[in-house]
Amino acid sequence: MKKDKKSRQFFKNVSRGRKFEEWERSHWNSGENTAAEFEASTLWEGKRGRVDIRLKLEEDGQTVLVEIKATNWDRLKEHRVRPTALRHARQIWRYIEDHLSPLDVTPAIVYPSPPTKPGCKEEIEEILNDRLIQVVWREEYEV
Repeated sequence: MKKDKKSRQFFKNVSRGRKFEEWERSHWNSGENTAAEFEASTLWEGKRGRVDIRLKLEEDGQTVLVEIKATNWDRLKEHRVRPTALRHARQIWRYIEDHLSPLDVTPAIVYPSPPTKPGCKEEIEEILNDRLIQVVWREEYEV
């Protein structure tokens, strides 16, 4: 019975993640973002991957790579926050390595909402910003 409860929770989390990703993408599907590619393929050390959104800005040769994460930071135990943020950073940097030459790349991660635990938001932003990754808390921006 315990396994069944874990399975339900897993599928509930996957469903929540897919809904957030679908919602976020719908806001990138406008006339302004005609250069946005969704599930754009990448290659790193012979392994294939998919970045959620790749936006190539032709006017300055810039590429923006956006990873959409539906992480609920408040549900994580305190000691799992740093490893989770680092895992997200490693993932996006693997994608970046496929795009480094000759274009400039700006990495970003979009989360649905910031954590409410004191200091947690600042810790996540520091970890990711130190690795040159922009952090967007979607809840803080009007769409």
